[in-house]
Amino acid sequence: MKTTIFGHRGIPVKFIENSRTGFEYLAQKGEAVEFDVHLTKDNVPVIMHDEQLDRTTNSTGYIKNFNAIELKNVHLINDSNRHQQLVSKHESIPTLEEVFEIFNHTNIFLNVELKTDYLSYPGIEKIVLNLLKKYDLSRRVVLSSFNIFTLQRLYQLDHTQNLAFLSGNKINKPQQFMATNHLNALHLDRKVVSDAPVLQRIWTVNSEVEMTMAFEQQLGGLFTDDFEKADQLRDSVQ
Repeated sequence: MKTTIFGHRGIPVKFIENSRTGFEYLAQKGEAVEFDVHLTKDNVPVIMHDEQLDRTTNSTGYIKNFNAIELKNVHLINDSNRHQQLVSKHESIPTLEEVFEIFNHTNIFLNVELKTDYLSYPGIEKIVLNLLKKYDLSRRVVLSSFNIFTLQRLYQLDHTQNLAFLSGNKINKPQQFMATNHLNALHLDRKVVSDAPVLQRIWTVNSEVEMTMAFEQQLGGLFTDDFEKADQLRDSVQ
């Protein structure tokens, strides 16, 4: 099996995470992408990892307390803990629809994570599914979450979607767990990979040693901040 390489929030080693610039770069050079979805106060799905704006924008506060128009005046900034390439323009927080537009006419595989593990976004499952129907993406999308109830609601709304459970913990009886919850894959912390014969993808893998191990084990996929480095390494291993 060829391990699929997902650009984790785009390619944060080069561009601001979850930015249009990073996604557009990946759309040209990558094969798969991962990003996170929250809801604004007026129920518009937007892309950001954190529930709050503080780390990656020039503003503060929870996304859920802003409407979509207000967020267009908020600019993404470089995380001081990374060494990213500056973009030449101010970038606002992208909406899910804008990101779907970027990848709609590509062969990129999408991992859409619903960020419901800390905050509740009532109706987010139906909103995301309805937006997904507008695009020709369904066969190359996996919907993931740390919240098993979110995945259950997604299944109830649409039995045809690929669903993946995110976990930093060991999954007991993974095959049974996946069958019970109608899961297509497990997205696991790289330290707790199960030996069970199930589709598993691991996060977040940035060292060459860990990448090599994933490729040698022929895991289903890995999430990385540098998909280009991972791609070069995979060519030498697989």
